[in-house]
Formats: sequence, structure tokens, C-alpha cells
Amino acid sequence: MSYKDRYHRKHSVTLCFNDEEFAQVEELASMLKKPRAKAIRELILNKEFKLKKEISKNENGDVYYQLHKIGVNINQIARAINTDIDKFISHEFAEDFINLFEEITNEIEDIKRRI
Repeated sequence: MSYKDRYHRKHSVTLCFNDEEFAQVEELASMLKKPRAKAIRELILNKEFKLKKEISKNENGDVYYQLHKIGVNINQIARAINTDIDKFISHEFAEDFINLFEEITNEIEDIKRRI
């Protein structure tokens, strides 16, 4: 069995750097006290988790926005109730309350479909 068959990294990628970039790679390898390939590999693979987290955050941005809108609606309801409890109990406010509640319910259903 040859060395190449035993070596578990069988795929290679060639990178091209200008002088400044290559100096940064050299400095990184020197600071880590590791060969260039190992330093670059560790840098890329360790950043992968952070990159995936950032991608996930961007994809879920719309969901966060929808949840924010729901929170705003809930705050509007609470403010209206706290401002005039007698009006809340009366029939004239009941229709507004039902409309807001339906809007919140629809937004929650929309978010559930996206998840």
C-alpha cells in the first residue's frame, strides 16, 4: 500500500495569492506554528460553523421580522386595554380587538408554514 493510498486527504485545492495575501498566510502559519496547509485548513473549517450560523440568521430574518410585527400588535392590544378598560369591556372596542386578534393569528399561521 502506497503512501498516497494511506493518506486520508485525497482531494486538493489550489489557491492563488498575491504577495500581500501570501505574506498574511505565512504570518498566520508562523503564529500558529503550523504548516501553511494545516493553518489554512483549520482557519476555513473553524469558520464554517460561524458562516453557517450567519447564513441561518439571514434566512430566518423574515421570520424574525414577522415575530416582531406580532409583538408590536400584542403591545398595541395591551396599551389599548390598559388605557381604557371600560372601553375594552364595551362592545365598541370588541370589533377592533377581534380584528387585531385575527391579524395576529394569521401572522402566526404564516410563520408556522415557513418553518
